[in-house]
Amino acid sequence: MTIDLPPEVRAMTEDDVYRTSSQYRLWSFSPESLAALRKKTHELAVERIQQQRGNSGGDSSESDGDDVDFLTLEEELLLVQRACETIRASTDMLSWPAQVKATAVQYIRRFYLSNSPMTYPPKDIYKTCLYLANKTESLHVEVSDFAYQMGKSNPAEILAAEYKVMQALRFTLDVRQPNRGLKGIHIELQNMAEGLSDSETKDEMRKLAFPGVEARSEWRPPKTADARHVRDRVDAAYAAARELLDAPALLTDVYFLYTPSQIAFAAMQIADPPLVSWFFASRLPLDLPARRTILATIRACADMLADFSEGQLLSKEQRGKLEAKLEKCRDPSTRDMVKSHMAKKGGEAAANDEKAKKRKLEREAGTKEGVDVFGPGLTAGNGA
Repeated sequence: MTIDLPPEVRAMTEDDVYRTSSQYRLWSFSPESLAALRKKTHELAVERIQQQRGNSGGDSSESDGDDVDFLTLEEELLLVQRACETIRASTDMLSWPAQVKATAVQYIRRFYLSNSPMTYPPKDIYKTCLYLANKTESLHVEVSDFAYQMGKSNPAEILAAEYKVMQALRFTLDVRQPNRGLKGIHIELQNMAEGLSDSETKDEMRKLAFPGVEARSEWRPPKTADARHVRDRVDAAYAAARELLDAPALLTDVYFLYTPSQIAFAAMQIADPPLVSWFFASRLPLDLPARRTILATIRACADMLADFSEGQLLSKEQRGKLEAKLEKCRDPSTRDMVKSHMAKKGGEAAANDEKAKKRKLEREAGTKEGVDVFGPGLTAGNGA
């Protein structure tokens, strides 16, 4: 049976579908708007900490907020980036799937768009983001098991920040990732190498220029380029692109600035420029109005990925110095998240008990009033 869909549904492209997602609506930015949001979050955190320390009273270490050496915005971003790298290392240690890694990293990056590391240090948040991603991606590892695997951590500390993270995520847990799109590009290129579309395409691929020395692909041309070698080239480009999605894509802002398909094509562009340029030439007509914009956007994304290097990450010594500085300037009201979490739960439990008692009294009063409306119960008379 054929389902007759409305024209507006039939005409929807993949890009149209993505624009309906929460990731596009809530977590897509221009470079300027992203920088402005982070600056505002940083300034609000500094203002709040100054107020907290000014109102703290006798303890001199918690007063004189104007004299505190606060973290700069750049230092905050470095600590967040280091936490993302810790999540990557943790998921590799746990042998968790790549989608869990990407989801957890995006959770912590999104969290720090509206929260400052001076309010919630990354070392207190990253495990919560990783545990939440484990549930979102359907691994279902219990918190007690997860805490034990993460260096015998305290499960209460992991759960204490969970609701705060959910609030910062605006309760949108879906993370659209470029990995599936990259796999689709890989399959399409493999089909073209096999000549499934037409034999001319296969011949054109054999004649492509070899990847340059700057290409990330490890494929090198054999003496004779037969069909098998073309497939090997596609596989090598795919492997190199996957590595780019594993590190640079997770440790930079590309998820905030580009769509998953743009990130996937950018990774392939870096892996094997001649191969991907030929692919675009075969798929994007020269007279397509958006052609120049599409290629320029992918090039910009590729530049951001290519510019990343592991040398940009904090060393262990640098991280130690920044965390020591953070301890001296952090928000005193959020030091004990477990205590705050338990107090909130206790308050909610007390409020629920009070509501339950009130409802019980209302039911009892209603029952009594119902009896009184119809008068007293009938009693049997002596002469009956």
